[in-house]
Amino acid sequence: MTTRTMRNRITIAGAALGLAIAGSVGGVATATPAAAAGQCVDYQYSIGGDGGCVANIQTLLNAFGPRIPGGVSNLEVDGQFGEQTRAAVVAFQTYWGMQVDGVVGAETWNILCAPQMGPGPVDWFPYDAARASGCNI
Repeated sequence: MTTRTMRNRITIAGAALGLAIAGSVGGVATATPAAAAGQCVDYQYSIGGDGGCVANIQTLLNAFGPRIPGGVSNLEVDGQFGEQTRAAVVAFQTYWGMQVDGVVGAETWNILCAPQMGPGPVDWFPYDAARASGCNI
């Protein structure tokens, strides 16, 4: 083996090691608090629930409301899962042919997170609330 070949192999090995170390450090440094704590879409929400995830649900339901017969589009976005929010969830679940239980679980999240039935983004969808909830869009 020539000195040049040996030098190239050492350089490549060193570069690979450097990338591996940088990648592992970078992964830790870029972790987000939401990812560490879990995301809204990982949980179920029902009557009595409250907080930012419920506010995101209300925002998403308000966006879908005018497009669903009997849908609610004027929910107060207060982060409180009350009777009006439950009624909007029931209308949403009924429209999409889901199990109607008034609970925002995995099946309901899947539809809340998928606003478009064709190519491209839609102008009426609250993408910020969806992303904040953990929707993969």
